[in-house]
Amino acid sequence: MAKITTIIDIGSNSARMAIFQKTSRYGFHLIHELKSKVRISEGSYEHDSYLQPQAMARALNALKEFKKVSDSLKSRKLICVATSALRDAPNKAEFIARVKKECGIAIKVIDGTKEAYYGALACANLLHEKSGVTIDIGGGSTELACIENGVIQTMVSLNLGSIRLKELFFDHNNMQEAYKYVRKYVKEHIKDIKAFCASSSFMKNLNVFGIGGSIRAYAKYEMDLESYAFNFLHGYELCVENILEHLETIIHASNEWLLESGFEEGRIDSIRPGLLILQVILEELSAKKLIISGVGVREGAFLNDMLRYHHGKLPNNINPSVRSLQDIFLTSLDDSKTISKHTKTLFNLLKEPYDLEDSHLQALQVASKLYNIGANFNFYQAHKHSAYIALHSLHYGFGHKERYTIATLLESSHKKRPKIIAQTLENLLPQHDALQILSFIFALSVALAKEKKIALEFRDYTLSISIHALPLQQALKEIVLPRLEEYPRLGFIVNEI
Repeated sequence: MAKITTIIDIGSNSARMAIFQKTSRYGFHLIHELKSKVRISEGSYEHDSYLQPQAMARALNALKEFKKVSDSLKSRKLICVATSALRDAPNKAEFIARVKKECGIAIKVIDGTKEAYYGALACANLLHEKSGVTIDIGGGSTELACIENGVIQTMVSLNLGSIRLKELFFDHNNMQEAYKYVRKYVKEHIKDIKAFCASSSFMKNLNVFGIGGSIRAYAKYEMDLESYAFNFLHGYELCVENILEHLETIIHASNEWLLESGFEEGRIDSIRPGLLILQVILEELSAKKLIISGVGVREGAFLNDMLRYHHGKLPNNINPSVRSLQDIFLTSLDDSKTISKHTKTLFNLLKEPYDLEDSHLQALQVASKLYNIGANFNFYQAHKHSAYIALHSLHYGFGHKERYTIATLLESSHKKRPKIIAQTLENLLPQHDALQILSFIFALSVALAKEKKIALEFRDYTLSISIHALPLQQALKEIVLPRLEEYPRLGFIVNEI
């Protein structure tokens, strides 16, 4: 596969381009992204789905700019997909031919099932939860797919989209008719999805993975509302029970209220119909949690190409963000492997006495893999650089709590212990006592990074370490003993082998 790949997605509302760089077989990261609100479907739903001249001209100009940027970054492969507006358009061949001639871009029009598959493929591989239902709300259609343990199951495409509803109902102030139409249409067309969910174990606590501009815009509103600590949309979680009333308010809001509440002017006319679709589907599925996905059709098209010989699935032990950071910043993995070994041993010794969870071990293992990435950026304050890079670059496959826990472990891997958790971060970190023990485990493992032959024993709440290197004993005491002040139940002995 090409080292740099460009993916363009022509939706009903926006045309978007994402450019990915591969760092190794499974490591990759986003290096550029562009969006143009071309609204290629504008006017089409009132004209038998025919693309209108002005809309086609806007899209053509945007694609020319996209191609220039792609070429400037030396992209070796360009994949361009088009969804609802083009597949419905009787005159799509005319537009496709013009794009090929004037831009050198070959457009592949994908059907609704393929669009649902791409969105689900991205979520299955790049979200932290592996079971749920994807909802991808576009301008002309909405796609749903069931994912169970990372495997894509039932898929469906609905002829419901934010721009389609806007032009058919909202522009004519037919709010009541819009409600009736959406609810009836959704009930009739998601029977397969509901049937699969009803027969699956995850139905009682159903996760919905929200894809699309309307959902992302809404998530930003919720983040501002609760003064959320981070500005990361991907992986942001919302309790459905708490947001249904908010959705109802937005759907009936005036343009002035929407602007005052932080919604972008270009999103004002489409946000209400888009969220009406979301509201009805969440209610029909009795969803418990809405998880915002920052990935969708573009990432799905990229993964479909990258994993075409791997059944569309990344290996279980591979995370593309972790692998990419290792590829970029680490010249040797020897220390990381030793640290990982020590953290696992210490975790197993201390897990039961200190009520640690299995998810904590995963955080320790990822922190081990990324230890010292900051040193290759700048030696001084390397632990702080490592923490910052991890927090802002672990985009794929991690929830916000996991990202912040890993970053905190990296930052406190030197002599500094984690601080008391601020109220705004309470939901993003383990309990204080658990975090201190995890920090102890990781700092100790880092201190032992050069020692592959050690003996560890935990008995009567005393941890005994037997090592060869005498100078290391003093270093261990300097790092570990201050941390033990908070743990009168944890003793520490260093022995010479």
